[in-house]
Amino acid sequence: MKKILLSVLLIVSVYYGQGKISGVTYFDYTYDLSECANDDGFSLNRAYFTYEQELSKGISYKFQTDVGQLEVFDSFLDDVVTTQKTQYVAYLKNAKVDWVLPGDLFGKVTIGLQGMNIFNVTEKTWGFRFLQKSAMDKYKFSSSADMGIGYSGDLSNYNLHYSVMYTNGSGYKNSENDKHKKISTQIVYGEKKLVKKDGINLGTSFSIEPYDTEADGGNSTTKNKTVMAFFGGYAGNGLRLGGEFDVHTDAGTDVTQQIIAAYASYKISDKFEALVWLDMYDQDIDTSNNAATDLIIATNYHPGKGLTISPNIRINIPEEGDSSTQFMMNFEFKF
Repeated sequence: MKKILLSVLLIVSVYYGQGKISGVTYFDYTYDLSECANDDGFSLNRAYFTYEQELSKGISYKFQTDVGQLEVFDSFLDDVVTTQKTQYVAYLKNAKVDWVLPGDLFGKVTIGLQGMNIFNVTEKTWGFRFLQKSAMDKYKFSSSADMGIGYSGDLSNYNLHYSVMYTNGSGYKNSENDKHKKISTQIVYGEKKLVKKDGINLGTSFSIEPYDTEADGGNSTTKNKTVMAFFGGYAGNGLRLGGEFDVHTDAGTDVTQQIIAAYASYKISDKFEALVWLDMYDQDIDTSNNAATDLIIATNYHPGKGLTISPNIRINIPEEGDSSTQFMMNFEFKF
């Protein structure tokens, strides 16, 4: 009943509203060279549907659904055999209202389910979400959206942008399950969307989220999960470069994860661009032989408006064990 009501409300708002409708779909074909690989074939990775509208001066809203695959694991015979199932599920990713405060220095307040400020700038510097998630999104350092309230603004005289958010911390795919909240901040100098404009940026983001752990004797204690990131990028003359250094620390488990990532693309012509992605991820910096390096080399072809085709090769090199190689053909369609 809720799904039917939501669909009806969306159709009515689109029909009678003056807003903007957009959508994007990611799908691919994979050929894995590993001897035991069994995941060759076509896959639909993501489908987004977005509706945006300005209701009055300074007041606008955004509604976005996210359809993706849910991984389910079943274990048998004391975990000797494990099977993986995938099914498509729909999530509400954005349901937010933006209120632009009067005056040049007062900024914007965002209320509701909204995009996070942890890796949104690096995601735009990389610019190819259909091909690869940004590094912190890939390794789950933070959810890409959450429920809460945010405040953002600019110091235009200094070319500085800032953002502060107070959210549940559980992300947009899960309900809140504790009393603690997540605080996230970001400061950026320069151009935030290098995928659209030339320029440079330098920035940092930080988040802290308390949670309860069960201590000896059944008493609970509060520990923190923190994320600290430093990033930068450049775009000009068809070239776009970016890099980041990210640290995720869990005080409850004493585990610190680390990412070092770099990426580059060059626009050869209106229809072709070459790009490369490299990330080095360490699951625990205090433990040996648990790091890995991922490399992607790709060419994007744009046959016409709304469609991108990207043949690419992906290499995973673990610190311990054998490397693996995949050939993929990624597609993005948007309107």
